[in-house]
Amino acid sequence: MTAGQAGGQASCPECGRAIDVPRLRDLAAYAVEAAAASGSPRSGLGRGLIVAGSALGVAAAVLALVLVPLGGLFFPQPPTMAEIRAAVAAAPLPQVYEGWQVMTRSGVGRAPSPEEHRLQQFAGKAATVGRLLWGVSGIGLVMALAGAALTASGRSAGGEARR
Repeated sequence: MTAGQAGGQASCPECGRAIDVPRLRDLAAYAVEAAAASGSPRSGLGRGLIVAGSALGVAAAVLALVLVPLGGLFFPQPPTMAEIRAAVAAAPLPQVYEGWQVMTRSGVGRAPSPEEHRLQQFAGKAATVGRLLWGVSGIGLVMALAGAALTASGRSAGGEARR
């Protein structure tokens, strides 16, 4: 096409149909319309869902993974077997005997100590919050997948409309 054809008609080199050739002053409006119709935008619902879902899923999964180790910093852990043996070995014999008598009277069903009770409460709450965080992570994954599906369907729909 030449500048002399502006505002007239020309035949399409591929199909041979007559097409309108815009005037030079109309090219700016045509460029905006063509860009709007040509493809998916840089941002949109699909891409927003991908970003938000991914961020939500990763953040919730990281929190779920570090919940118990972080909680262990605030709640003292029960003593290990080696620590118990060392404490018994270091204690005077009358104190060990007295402790043994208390344990034989209380039996297996004894009430937990205040520290054990706090640890049991933390473990229960940590398990609940962990399940909740894994659920939120799953919701984030579903959001990201829905965004990917929207983005893919927008591209295929746009591709079919252009043909």
